[in-house]
Parts: sequence; structure tokens; C-alpha cells
Amino acid sequence: MNNKNITTPNYWIIAGSPIEKEFVLRRLDCRLGFSKTNPDYLIHKAFCLYRKTKWIRNASTKTKSEVSGGGRKPWAQKGRGKARAGSIRSPLWRGGGVCFGPKPIIYNPKLNNREYDHAFRTLLFEKQKSIIPISLFDASKDSNLAKPKSFYPGKTKYAKQILIDVLEKNNIKIDNLIGNKTLTIIVSAEEFQLLEGTLFLQGIKNISKLNLVRDNELTLNHILRSNYILITAYSSYNLTRKDLSWKKITK
Repeated sequence: MNNKNITTPNYWIIAGSPIEKEFVLRRLDCRLGFSKTNPDYLIHKAFCLYRKTKWIRNASTKTKSEVSGGGRKPWAQKGRGKARAGSIRSPLWRGGGVCFGPKPIIYNPKLNNREYDHAFRTLLFEKQKSIIPISLFDASKDSNLAKPKSFYPGKTKYAKQILIDVLEKNNIKIDNLIGNKTLTIIVSAEEFQLLEGTLFLQGIKNISKLNLVRDNELTLNHILRSNYILITAYSSYNLTRKDLSWKKITK
């Protein structure tokens, strides 16, 4: 008989309570600090600049000073009836350097912090219908919820079942949704530490199109690409604070 110790995860996600749902929706609706009729051009501008930061031009050529050789003057300046030449690595010579050739470039376009903040908050507001409030459940606590779901092996099918339960409680049809639609789970840095090392986190690794993101690492690309966004109340608070906490967000 196999006597190996089976460990259970301490935390996994569950559907948010009605109070948490109301809190998240009110944070996204009332704490944005701008008119609902603002244009979306800032979202387009911020996303285009975000894509440019991912561009890397690797094409590289050598200039006259970088090509090896050519340190000696080929011939005397005068007396031979030839054109003057100072180096065999001149761009005019075969095997010489290249004039105005491409060099590696890392694009780092500038975007004002308040413009990025405006675009980020506008996008969160427009994605309200796709946002699902969730919370973390502590399996170590003795509760009625823990009895039927106290054991979750670190397998993909059990992690899928957890996500299906969350979606069903929010009246979302789950026919071929998981694995085909992009889901993003947003948690705070503190909540991520609780999930780290759990069997739930191990089980969701093999689910395609599922991202688990900390709120301080959330980008416009995560929000735009997501069909459904699962967010905790604490993360919604961090993302809509008035103390400009978005400055900590990696652009």
C-alpha cells in the first residue's frame, strides 16, 4: 500500500461574494476620475507604444573604424598618379566599412504617465462586462465549502473544474470556453504569494490561454487580449487608487 503523504493546496479561487462584486464594480465605475464619454484614442496610442517597446532591430553593420585591418596607408599621398587613399577599409573599397548602415536599436518611446493612466483606466471601464470578481479560498479552514472540495490534486482537470464553478456562478456559458477563450486572473502581489507553490497553481499551468498576472505587472495587452478577466477585490482597489499607484505598473 502506498503511504506517500498527499498534500492539499492551501488556497484556490472561488467566485466573489455579492459584497465583493459590488465593491469591484463600484471601484471600476466611480473611482476612475474622468468622464465616461472620453475618446479611445489614448488606448490606441498607449497600445501602439507598448508594442514598439517590444521591437528589437538586430540588423548590424560595421563602420570603417570597426572593420579589422586598414591601419596602414595603402600608398603615398602624392607621386603615384592615383587618387588619395588613407585606408583599405574605406567604404569606397571592397571589404571596407558601410556608410550609414543599420545598427541594433531598442525602441523606448515616451508616453506621459497621466496619458498611460487615462488609457489604462478607460480600458478597465470599458471591459466591465467581461470582469468577474473572485476571491481566494483558504482550504485549511473548517467550513462547509471545504468538505466537498477539500482535495484538489495538481491536475489540469481539477483546475478546470474550479474555473468552471466560478464561471457558472456568474451565469457564463462554459461550452468549450476554457482553453479556447483567453482568461486572465489578476491578483495582488500578496495574494500571489499565497497561491505560489499550491497545487492549484500547478494545475493551471497546462491550461492554454490562461494567464495569472500580478496587478503591478498588468499591461494593456493583458486586458485587450482577454475575453474574461477574473479579478480580486484587493487588485481592483490597487488598480483604481488615487495615489497614482499605476506608476508601479511595468509599461
